[in-house]
Parts: sequence; C-alpha cells; structure tokens
Amino acid sequence: MKNKLQSSNKKILILVIAIAIALNAFTFLAAYPETFKPMSAIYARDFSAYYIGEWRLFNNPTTVYIGGNQPGDYHISPNVQTFKYTPSFLIFFAPFMTLSYQTALNVFDILQFVSIFALGLFIYKIVKDKKLLGAAISAFIVLIAFIPGYYSGYAQANAHIIQTSLIVGALYFGFSKKPWLSALLFAVAAFDPRAALLALPLLFWYNRQKLLKFGVGAIGFLAALNLPFFFYYSIGLNFLQTEVNGDIVSQIYPYDLIPIIAVVTLTVLEVFTIVEKRKNFSFPRKQNLQSKKDEALEFHQNST
Repeated sequence: MKNKLQSSNKKILILVIAIAIALNAFTFLAAYPETFKPMSAIYARDFSAYYIGEWRLFNNPTTVYIGGNQPGDYHISPNVQTFKYTPSFLIFFAPFMTLSYQTALNVFDILQFVSIFALGLFIYKIVKDKKLLGAAISAFIVLIAFIPGYYSGYAQANAHIIQTSLIVGALYFGFSKKPWLSALLFAVAAFDPRAALLALPLLFWYNRQKLLKFGVGAIGFLAALNLPFFFYYSIGLNFLQTEVNGDIVSQIYPYDLIPIIAVVTLTVLEVFTIVEKRKNFSFPRKQNLQSKKDEALEFHQNST
C-alpha cells in the first residue's frame, strides 16, 4: 500500500513538473521574437555584454570590463551592454564567437530553454522523496519562478536562466553524494557570485558527508577557471578593481531573481523536511518513554 502511494505521488509530481515546463516553453516562445531587436534605442540586449566581452578577450583584452562601444570594437547596434561576470564565464562562452552576433544570441537562448529540461530532472531527483505538497509547490516555483523573470531572461538572452540549472545541478550532485561534480557545477555557476554564494549553505548540507572533497573541489575549480586571467592582461585584476569601485554592481532585475528564488525555495523545503523528520523521530521516543514510565508505575503499584 505504501509503495503504491509513493508511486502515485511520483506520478503527480512528474505531471506538475511537465506542466511547469510547458508553461516555461510558452514563456520562451512569447519572448523569443523580442531577441531580434534592440532592448531600447540606446542599448542592445544583455547578450551583447557577453559577446563583446568575449570579442575583446581576443582582440582588445584591456577593455573587457569597460562599458560602451570602444574604438575598433565588433559593432553591435545601438550600443553594447557592459560585461560584468567573472572571467571564468569567458571560457565557456568562447565557442559562440564562431557565430555572428544574432545567431549566437539565438543559439544561446535556445540552449537556455533546453537547460530547463535538465533543471526539471534535477528538481525531481531532489524532491521526489519529500512530502508531495511541498515537493510539487517547490518544483513549480523553481521552474516558473515568476513569469516576468523567465520572460525577461529569454528576451534579453540573459545567462541567469542557465545559471539556475547549473546551481540546482550542483545541489543535486551534492544530494546524490557526488561532491566533485557538485563542486564543478558550482564553480561554473559562480560567474555571478550572488546566487552561487546564497546556495552555499544548502550545498554544504547536501555535501556534509563528503564536505572536504566538495570544499577542495570548489576552491580548486574556481582557481583553475579564474586564476589564469590574472596573468593575461590582468583581466582578473581588472574584474576585482571594477567590482571594488562599484561599477560592476547593478540593481536586481527580474531575471536575477530566477536563481535566487530557486535556491531559497529548495532551502525552505529542506528546512521543513528536516524539522518534520525530527518531529517524527522524537514523537515515538516520547511514546516509548511514556510507556516505560507507565510500566514502571504499574509494576510499583502491583508490588505494593
């Protein structure tokens, strides 16, 4: 009977995830046409920051973190956005430079949507053995977050959508006791440190049985992905200086909230699960202690 109930709950959870992914797909289809025009009369879409940052890495590396169009730049109308991520992002973005700007933008956006299927799988694996109501609500929230966030993320071809998949992937591999993979995905996802740092407490919890491996792996991968840029035209140092000066810090936009909402939702679910387990564990112990007290009292009464 218990196995049958668990099987039924998992089917319901899969259905909820499928509905959420379908709604996400509608959001993508609604936002995709926006990618063929500038964000405004002043700026191109967020993706322009990634493309120009990568182009400058190979052609004018001292200007990677400088805003606006620079002399000799690859021209993107009407004006490029400023690249603000860690240098490690440039490693994984490099293949897109084989494509023209618009083609690269559209391919990147499609890859972001495809990553939603991986996100759905990771979430299912993490929550499938938890209480159905909490698991279903959490999965739905993570896959939808809120429509303006995903819509603006797709419309801007902003990387926070794929960052969400990477962070939740890191959580899943920690949950499944694979600390090296968890550390690798965390290091890749840390190109915007805000949501990545927010995920650290839950990552530590999921990796608690192999915490040293996760810690060593995370530090090692972060160093491997970023340290070389300190020796290439001081790009790493330029990133730090720009961040300290405050030029790299921007306000929170709707798409920034996608990974933040995902991390907070899964953290809250895990806290409730831990509390519920402790309640269920302590209640039988209290019952056993009370039973022993009753037996002792009865024995004492009988003996007297």
